Amino acid sequence: MGESTANPIMSLLPYLLISVIFGVVAHFLAKDKGRNIVMWTVLGALPFVNIFCFWYFVGASNLRTEKKIDELISMLNKE
Repeated sequence: MGESTANPIMSLLPYLLISVIFGVVAHFLAKDKGRNIVMWTVLGALPFVNIFCFWYFVGASNLRTEKKIDELISMLNKE
């Protein structure tokens, strides 16, 4: 009888789809938090690495908000 072999692309398809989704989410998180967009997108798109980096992405501080708070504090100190 004929043996059916699985297509290697089809077996990798779930990993590729998840990587693309994580990459897009990391891209938007980087934009929102004022971080390096290219680096975060690449790390978010790497399979298996993205799972570990995603917790950092979510928990990282928002640099834009920190900058605004620092400006407000410096304005208050000048008065």
